[in-house]
Amino acid sequence: MKRTKMKMNNKGFTLVELIVVLVILAILAAILVPTLMGYIDKARSEKDFSTAQAVRVAVQSVIAEKYGKSGTDVSALTADEINSALALIGAKDGKVDGQSVSVSTDNVTIVNNQLTKIVVTINDSNYTYDSSKNTWEAAKKQTQ
Repeated sequence: MKRTKMKMNNKGFTLVELIVVLVILAILAAILVPTLMGYIDKARSEKDFSTAQAVRVAVQSVIAEKYGKSGTDVSALTADEINSALALIGAKDGKVDGQSVSVSTDNVTIVNNQLTKIVVTINDSNYTYDSSKNTWEAAKKQTQ
């Protein structure tokens, strides 16, 4: 009888090759994760500024509506009027897109029926709009 030699067919990767690939992937992940987190934080910040801007426009709309109905100068808003402004942007129970949004009547300044300053609180940050500078500024809320 003849013996036939069986040829070993070694197709595949060795353990060392697999470990090298995993190490390379871990290094790439370590580089990319902080970069991606920066993009996520920037997107979240832009969303907050956009929400604050929508609140400002809604409050100005409520001021214009109040002036149109009364015909007298508007110098302040009530809490109910601020809540109706928040409702204009779709706020339900003080939340917009899952974020807590609020505006205090003390943080709204109106001159000649125009909103000149407003502080919008979104989650743990205050976003302040000043019409004289036409800018928004963000600051973390002070905890006591």
